[in-house]
Amino acid sequence: MAKITRLSGNRQPTVAKYSCVLRLPVIPFGLLGLDLKTIGTLSNRRLGCTSIRKCLQMMSIVEEEIQKAQEEREEERHKLCQLLEQLQAEKADETSKLQLAIAARDAALADGQRVRQEICELQQQLESTNAALQDQVPWNDIQLGLDQARGDMVSTTTRFWNTIDALQNRRLASYLPGSGVIHADCAEQSGPVTQGHDALLSLSESNVPLPSQQEPSTSN
Repeated sequence: MAKITRLSGNRQPTVAKYSCVLRLPVIPFGLLGLDLKTIGTLSNRRLGCTSIRKCLQMMSIVEEEIQKAQEEREEERHKLCQLLEQLQAEKADETSKLQLAIAARDAALADGQRVRQEICELQQQLESTNAALQDQVPWNDIQLGLDQARGDMVSTTTRFWNTIDALQNRRLASYLPGSGVIHADCAEQSGPVTQGHDALLSLSESNVPLPSQQEPSTSN
């Protein structure tokens, strides 16, 4: 802004200006033919134009900054939208996997329950089978009894035929040795007895198992 100074005497007043603002040399008002009011108006206009230019420059800079900020915001918003879409896709994928895992778990639980039921049924069948077999004689005891009975039968048969042989020998000893008829009768009488003796011994001593000696079924 202009600064007006008054001098003593007949000297005209001069305008002392800041050269950094108006950049004009100091000229006496009388030489310019202008009064103080005109000089002040011109100075204010010059300063107003400079301020307007500066304001316009600042507004341009601010607009550029705003535009840049908007572009950055739009770019950030686009990135966030892409990230959100990616997260939603991952969420859908994980939800699908979770549903599959839940279905597999339910199927495994159903299979486990079915297996437990089958195990319980098998245990009940085993317990009932064991209870039914407790009243039965073991096959080993039956086999021992059959072997003992076979041995007793063989021993009894042997003693029986030994007794028959002894009686037959006594009967034969009562006849005279020179009589052919007596010997013929003896031969006829002793032949069938001896054959029956040998047949019973061969039958009793044979290794062919009797029907009652066959092994029981695999259920025992």
